[in-house]
Amino acid sequence: MFVCAAGLVLLALLERVQGFRSGRQYVLCHAAPVLDHRTLLALALVAAAFLAGVVGAAAAALRGRPVRPGLLVLCMVAALAFVVAADRVDDGGERRAAELAAGPFDEKSCDYAPQVYSATPGWFSLGT
Repeated sequence: MFVCAAGLVLLALLERVQGFRSGRQYVLCHAAPVLDHRTLLALALVAAAFLAGVVGAAAAALRGRPVRPGLLVLCMVAALAFVVAADRVDDGGERRAAELAAGPFDEKSCDYAPQVYSATPGWFSLGT
């Protein structure tokens, strides 16, 4: 149980690493705290997926009698649901970054040095 959930979480983290990103980048001229919040939410969902795996593994290890398969399935489904939710949040962040970057870009009118947002939509995202 734990190995499956940990593997799922590891894959979710790997797809968010620079080398595995989609390659789509958006240059943002103004601060976009909504993108920072979406990134933190996606990471929190990945952490929740890991926690679901830990709960399932702990329940299996701590009980004196065999654990019910339903609990293990529930924990695995929860871990998968958290990863899917993280991918959907990342997909929404990419759409928002595309909207923000779609406007005219004039480096002289930027609030600060332009920020580059790299898309990490994941396997379960809705986008293309």
